[in-house]
Amino acid sequence: ELLDGGANVVAVLEAAPRPGLPQMGALAGAAMADPFLMVDGLSLAARLGSKLHWGRRATRLVGDDRVRGIEAGDLRFDADIVALNYGFASSSELARALGCAHRFVPRGNGSMETLTDANGRTSLAEVFAIGDGARFGGAHAAMAEGVLAAATIAADLGLKTAAPRDARRTQRRAARFQAALWRLFEAPAIDPAAIDDSAVVCRCEEVTAGELRRLIAAGHDSPAALKRACRVGMGRCQGRYCAPVVARMTTAEVGEFGLFAPRPPAKPVPIRALTVEQPEWTGHTDFVPPDMARPRDTEPLPTETVDTLVVGGGVAGSCLAYWLAREGIEALVVERDDVNLQASGANAGSLHVQLLAFDFALGTPPNNRAADTLPLGPASVALWQEIQRDTGEDLEMKVCGGLMMAENERDIDFLKGKIALEKSRGIEAELIGANELRALEPCIGEVAIAAEWCPGEGKINPLKGTYAVVAKAKALGARFRRGSNVLAIERDGTHWKVTTSRGEIRARRVVNTAGPWAAEVARLVGVEIPVRGAPLQMVVTEPTAPTLSRLVAYAHRHLTLKQMGSGAFMIGGGWTAGLDEQNRLSRALRPSVEGNLWIASRAVPALADLHAIRVWAGMNVNIDRAPILGEVPGLPGFYNCVSSNGYTLAPVLSRLTAEMLAGRSTSLPVEAYSIRRFG
Repeated sequence: ELLDGGANVVAVLEAAPRPGLPQMGALAGAAMADPFLMVDGLSLAARLGSKLHWGRRATRLVGDDRVRGIEAGDLRFDADIVALNYGFASSSELARALGCAHRFVPRGNGSMETLTDANGRTSLAEVFAIGDGARFGGAHAAMAEGVLAAATIAADLGLKTAAPRDARRTQRRAARFQAALWRLFEAPAIDPAAIDDSAVVCRCEEVTAGELRRLIAAGHDSPAALKRACRVGMGRCQGRYCAPVVARMTTAEVGEFGLFAPRPPAKPVPIRALTVEQPEWTGHTDFVPPDMARPRDTEPLPTETVDTLVVGGGVAGSCLAYWLAREGIEALVVERDDVNLQASGANAGSLHVQLLAFDFALGTPPNNRAADTLPLGPASVALWQEIQRDTGEDLEMKVCGGLMMAENERDIDFLKGKIALEKSRGIEAELIGANELRALEPCIGEVAIAAEWCPGEGKINPLKGTYAVVAKAKALGARFRRGSNVLAIERDGTHWKVTTSRGEIRARRVVNTAGPWAAEVARLVGVEIPVRGAPLQMVVTEPTAPTLSRLVAYAHRHLTLKQMGSGAFMIGGGWTAGLDEQNRLSRALRPSVEGNLWIASRAVPALADLHAIRVWAGMNVNIDRAPILGEVPGLPGFYNCVSSNGYTLAPVLSRLTAEMLAGRSTSLPVEAYSIRRFG
């Protein structure tokens, strides 16, 4: 087609060797299955003639401001454009998101193919997958599979249809042709170890093979962990091209769940097409979150004794290990999955100082426990700044201030009452008018007539924050053990005996930092705490030019909005997500996506012109809006450190817990956060 269009094609490189005598059987099989396609293929090869080079792969692209040439071993070609393809990859994201069974096929870079029967039915009886979206078979096979699937669905519905014999024959013939074709073009497997360190594996986020190897050596040895550590697979293509390479760099055999988890939308979608006003919800569904871990390390370990065992490797547990290490207290963190992979790793990264709208809507103290947490916010933001200085890492943290917008007089009255409560607890806040609001943020929509301005709020990159804390804690002597599910906790003399999936640990003190799963851990020692899971979702856009500097929220609406260092907008605010217990996944809900994006586009109209590239569901904690801190009465040495505002408050709550463990007076009052309030 390029030749027909007038392009000067200098070379076509084919990784498979030139077909010879060993491939004659495959050639004959392909010709018998579909002679017309074979004639087409042979005529194309003949037309290319000497420009077709067999047994060659591109090894290096040469150029400065643009491609100028290509190297393939000892061959060198001058070229302005290079088109690369290392095997077709099925677009199986939708079937994977629905929970259909899959298998990894290593051909080319590899792809995940949907398992179906001869009629296209997947492992979920009501879901069919046909054509190249399930596995590659070509256009003729895809049309035949459509006919077969339609006939099967009609039969399921009790409808009478003619037997699709012609489609069945076409399907068998296409399968024979494809099988022969793949034998003819069976290229040597790509060795991930042979990829040069300078090669860009993830083009969307410009992540090189060398950076991935460095992170793998540091323990981020799964696609999910690498994704959080360096943003690989988080760009516009959502890992469509890099995921198989990343997976094969981490393991010799990629399993059914070996790629990045599929996230809606399957392709970037204009936000304008997803904005629908939805009713504001009044609370999350109360539920016990399932075990969502898929641990990689499972080998048993010998029994050991430690001073303090921390259960939960999210941001709270990691910060606690950091403070304990600074105190010189021995700490071991056990996590049943991998550090920062669950609730903390799915966080939006807002650092809240003011009350969210639905927190203030609970009323005034003593009924509103959220108000009791207000003094913690500024202290914790200051500790995040201290952590950033101490680790020497850029956590993309900024104390940029936050705005909560008002659209009408009711909203203004709401904000006045909220500001009065916050000021009584030491929070700096004021009501500003429309002119001041747009002087701060010109991108704000015209519907906003006033706003609360809270200069102490900020934002952080949670993917960088937790990992920086973990690295510093390890450097100070703290230890982390993943794949260790806590199964039992018993008192054994002066120590606690903790049985995990990888062995027994004896500890003088145990601290429960398991977040949404904290009630499950507390129950192991006979304590009931009212902690439940709260699935909620976030949306991220494609990157764009700097547009918004501050956090944006809404009075009487669910919204948190900010622009991250990458240029992408992060859109959250607590819209509820669903739960797929069978597949151990939180699921985004379309009405929540539509409502969340409607509010966000109302706040910043320019968002409507961007694309949503990823929607995911995280896990928050439902308590009574205040943390649970301190030693459990009657259980000496067993502590809780749990919060519903985990990422903002993790440094201060873990610092207060470390002070208790060190036997010192706490730097802030903690009586209001005691488990005693639950009786």
